[in-house]
Amino acid sequence: MEASLFHILTAIAVIFIGALLGGRLASFCHIPRVTGYLIVGLLIGPSFAHLTGLPTFLPPEVLNELRLISDLALALILMHIGGLFELANLNRWRHRMLLFSGSEILFTFVLVAASVLAVNQLILKATVPGLTLWQTSLAFSLFLGIIAVATAPAATLMVIREYEAEGPVTSLVLTLVGLNNLVSVLGFAVIAHIFIFPDEGLTVLLLRMGGPILVGAAVGFAMSVWAQRLELPSENKMLMLGGIAVNVAICRGLGIDPLLASLVLGMVLANSCPRWNRLQQDIRQVDYLLYVIFFVLAGANLHIETLAHIGLLGVAYVFARTLGKWLGAAVGARLGAFGATEKAYIGLTLMAQAGVAIGLASQLARHWPVGGKLLETVVLGSVVVFEMIGPLAVRHGLIRAGEVPILALLQKRAPVGALEGMHNVVQHFRSSLGIPQGHELNDPGDILVRHVMRQNVETVLHSTPFHALLKHIAHSRYDRFPVVNDAGQFIGMIDYIEIRNLLFEPALVPLVVAGDLTASAQNCLYPDQTLREALKTLQQHRNISYFPVIDPDDPQQLVGILNQNDVLAAFRRLGEEA
Repeated sequence: MEASLFHILTAIAVIFIGALLGGRLASFCHIPRVTGYLIVGLLIGPSFAHLTGLPTFLPPEVLNELRLISDLALALILMHIGGLFELANLNRWRHRMLLFSGSEILFTFVLVAASVLAVNQLILKATVPGLTLWQTSLAFSLFLGIIAVATAPAATLMVIREYEAEGPVTSLVLTLVGLNNLVSVLGFAVIAHIFIFPDEGLTVLLLRMGGPILVGAAVGFAMSVWAQRLELPSENKMLMLGGIAVNVAICRGLGIDPLLASLVLGMVLANSCPRWNRLQQDIRQVDYLLYVIFFVLAGANLHIETLAHIGLLGVAYVFARTLGKWLGAAVGARLGAFGATEKAYIGLTLMAQAGVAIGLASQLARHWPVGGKLLETVVLGSVVVFEMIGPLAVRHGLIRAGEVPILALLQKRAPVGALEGMHNVVQHFRSSLGIPQGHELNDPGDILVRHVMRQNVETVLHSTPFHALLKHIAHSRYDRFPVVNDAGQFIGMIDYIEIRNLLFEPALVPLVVAGDLTASAQNCLYPDQTLREALKTLQQHRNISYFPVIDPDDPQQLVGILNQNDVLAAFRRLGEEA
């Protein structure tokens, strides 16, 4: 049954108005807006209507018609995640990232697979036609284990953008999300070949795995070449959206996975297109609306009724996956020699699960209905849990890691109340009629430095050799670098100019370490200074972008770093709200 144009337009109107209300309510409750979008979708979707007997605003036929928007949005998100796989950036971590990711993936896969195997083998004893109990248990465990590895890229990216998170943990999380989904999709293809398509040759398997890679690489390379000929931001937007649509369309036509192709598309663009950063900036001006529709539709597609049917397999899946992500990340951080912050909080940020897992589960149910239907029910029921708690876990992890400015948390409220808003409308209308009106602007200068600064700061050890220092700054967003001694005490800053000057003295390079280039920080700020006071320092040193923030009682304790752009943005945003 096809949806009428009236029903589709009504659904789009309900999606945007509902998302607006849900996002504001979520902000008021201090939870991520993406959670509000999901809840709105759940309330207006068919599952909730079926349970309550209420009419639905998004019937199944409308959801089916709007699926193309969800596919486009998810492909765009995976392209952004793939764009983090810049070879120059990955060289920064090298084998450390492989150890971290490998540990997290292995722990998740093994714990989920072992739990599902034990539950079915010892308790449920469910079998499917043509397989013994052991073979059925093994198939269930391997499929659910590899699906459990997948992490929701959309929810993770949206929370990071909403709270303006920035820092080493944020970069690691996004890279791990990309690796999780890459391994999950490729691993699923291998397991499906063994259990579902055993009669197909190796060539078919290689086509399933390599087809999306070839398509994504070809489209990405073509976009990289074409981007060189574009001048306007509007042209960049059209190229990005058109390229993503072409990529998904080709994959759908060939019957291969568009998610993996989109991930590869981003990887190729990031490593081959000189204008990749500009393309990203331009598409971010329009992609948020697509993401809003995606999350509302994702909420509408959640099946609440499956929670009652997931049984012991679902309970085992949820608990084992949660433990695997947390424990695997903690062990991976230790093996990769990452810091205590990464060890403590990255596991929390990998809990969300949705689009990729649902896609794999639906493929399983379609190609292996005798066993896949049960596993799809388990995954769909579990996704309801992970989509509700996942964004909250990402938010908590990033805040505790110190990569979310406090100001980003304080601003999640309406700038004016309902009555004040009505008053402003009336006053503005009177002003339009020729009656001048004024209003009083609150001074944002009273905001403290601690509310704007970044707390999780990448530091350089004073004994770092010069060549290692060059690798560090090549992947850093800063032009000044805080230096600490072996005890972690702040001793000063290295300016990029000092590093640049030394490049012209190659004979000295092997003899120099970071401490030799360090100058005592003369322009430090304190966390309880007001922005008004800090701005005076910033204006006196316009050539400096980043200022260290230290503890006034212990000048050797670095508590954060303040960016000039963050201060100016705070004045601008608070001034607009006043």
